[in-house]
Amino acid sequence: MKGLLRNRWVVTSLLALLAAGAALLVSVVPVFQNLELRTVDARFALRGPLVYPDTQITVVAVDDEAFASVPGTWPYPRSYFARAVRNLKEAGARLIVLDIEFTEPSGSKPEEDAEFAQAVREAGNVVLAAKVVYDQGPRGIISSYVLKPFATLASAAARTGIVNYDHDADGFLRRYLLFVSAQKKTWYSLAVQVVSLLEGVPPSKLDPENARELVVGSRRIKKHGANTMLINFRGPAGTFPTYSLADVLDDAEFQLRGDADVDYMELFKRAGKDALQSLDFGESPFRGKIVLIGASAEELGDNKLTPFFEFGGRRLKMPGVEMHANAIDTMLRGDYLATMPFGAQVAFLLGLAIMAGLVARLLRPMFGLVAIVLLVAAVVGFGLHLFVSARLIMPLVAPILSIGASYIANTVHLVAAERRAKRFYRQTFQHYVARSVVDKMLEDGELPKFGGERKELTVLFSDIRGFTRYVEHHQPEEIVHNLSQYFTLMVEVIFRHDGTLDKFVGDQIMALFGAPYYFADHAERACRTAVEMVKELRTLQKRWSDARCEYFQMGIGINTGQMIVGNLGSAQLFDYTVIGDEVNLASRLEGANKFYQTTIIIGERTYREAGTKAIARELDIVRVVGKKKPVRIYELRGMDSVPWIEQDLIIDTYTRGLNAYRQRQWYQALKEFRRVLRYFPSDGPSRLYTQRCLDCIQNPPAEGWDGVYDFREK
Repeated sequence: MKGLLRNRWVVTSLLALLAAGAALLVSVVPVFQNLELRTVDARFALRGPLVYPDTQITVVAVDDEAFASVPGTWPYPRSYFARAVRNLKEAGARLIVLDIEFTEPSGSKPEEDAEFAQAVREAGNVVLAAKVVYDQGPRGIISSYVLKPFATLASAAARTGIVNYDHDADGFLRRYLLFVSAQKKTWYSLAVQVVSLLEGVPPSKLDPENARELVVGSRRIKKHGANTMLINFRGPAGTFPTYSLADVLDDAEFQLRGDADVDYMELFKRAGKDALQSLDFGESPFRGKIVLIGASAEELGDNKLTPFFEFGGRRLKMPGVEMHANAIDTMLRGDYLATMPFGAQVAFLLGLAIMAGLVARLLRPMFGLVAIVLLVAAVVGFGLHLFVSARLIMPLVAPILSIGASYIANTVHLVAAERRAKRFYRQTFQHYVARSVVDKMLEDGELPKFGGERKELTVLFSDIRGFTRYVEHHQPEEIVHNLSQYFTLMVEVIFRHDGTLDKFVGDQIMALFGAPYYFADHAERACRTAVEMVKELRTLQKRWSDARCEYFQMGIGINTGQMIVGNLGSAQLFDYTVIGDEVNLASRLEGANKFYQTTIIIGERTYREAGTKAIARELDIVRVVGKKKPVRIYELRGMDSVPWIEQDLIIDTYTRGLNAYRQRQWYQALKEFRRVLRYFPSDGPSRLYTQRCLDCIQNPPAEGWDGVYDFREK
């Protein structure tokens, strides 16, 4: 067995099998199920609408135009619907399907109910809507009953179909309910009743128990589950020819509001009565059509989320009546959607997992990642091709998870094997150089050698304020204990941001960012490290304060620039570090915190490289000891964002004061700095510039003053 497990091809196959199994299990988690449903929607969007000129279906909508043009308010009188049925019948409609529930008599106007029922009876081709209602009774028992059209109307209709919906977990409609059982009877949906009426098959002749399909005459409706089918949506809302209910009501005897009354239906009614007239009967948009009447106005609450909800750069729900139209059209054309059989899914996942494992084993990491991306793209493209050409919905999430899991598992196994081989070298060198240097040495296959190279990096210095006094007033054991806690936390922060701990010098920490591993955002990482170091110190200070122990403060200096990095020790002792003027400047900036009474000071280059993510204010333009060229320095206040009052006062108001100071507007600057101190009396820079302003008012600087401050001490 151990011999087999040492064979990389056996291991690859086992890991691929585990990855495929894990992908199958994880894909049933709700979040991945919803993601899979979204991929189905994406396939609809990429396929685009299917518009057929010979469509048999027309929609009549209770829309905003109807609300504006038809007299009265919703719900409209039953006589309106009687007129709509008569007009559509006279215009040659093959079937009239009402996706509106008329479950109760109108009450105050029974004559309108009778008129409506008479129109439906005379038409002889009207399908009405019903609904199955579920109630939860005592002890959680769910009962169901059917809300049918009121008796007179129901007896006049050709068929009655239920209009219940079966939403997916994310609230979208992708499946169509074919039938449900309620009150010991099978109730068929509106679309099934339409098809059965067209086929001349009574509902009693249908067999709902067939597991794969519902046979309706010559139509074989493919099931998806026990009692649903997948709707092959033709497109977004408005794909089918749609007319307003106002148009259908608009005949010579019905008066619409305002200019909308043009007697639109008269043309088609006359043509329907006498096909020998000069007008061509085929001009009627309703002749020979299945006409569905339903609500589309948003306030009527019958608009649904479908796969085409986000399409063409806009979001648009689909009226429920058009969802029925899509289902009917799918049944009539027979272009059903299907899902991949489970056995084929398993074989597909396993094959992809094996391919991903081979990629991990045979290709270098960079090329391997490219190959995996291409493999995923091929799977997605293949899934789209099957959907468009064969109307087959192949799962995409599980295959991608299988590829990723197999690639990661095999990569991890390879890395573990390489680590075992490198362990000897680690144990040999890790006592002499930093772990990051060991990693670089092993990665490059070279041992450290004397010398270095010039790179642009960022260096960070931190120091404890008043440490000498602290040492004088505390016992050695307490000092060592507190320093250990402090150094441990600070080093953890440095490592979290991929910094390299250069060295400890007494109570000072020196850290390097960008070497031995280079990353372009080394300045930002150093800034984030500094902010988090201060935050961790505050936590530590609170812990000491609660224990009634004295605590100390810290100062941090950060600078970015060209410096020499490498093994700068001796032949006997390696010392991976940095040297150069920019390193010295970072150390000076750390010390400058005492002068400005700040915590973090960064150089101008660091501020530029960190970009807008660093929230800072300019402190000064200074000339340090040993340098002729002045540098601009900043106080780092935070990363990404700071509280609004800090932004308003410590940064914005202070900056206005500094600008006024530079323009020799001493009184205006003094006003701004004092405003900061009113809310933040301990703000060191504002206190410093307040004193400078007072000095300048009393002794104005000479002409040519450049505002540069010269440090006389290191």
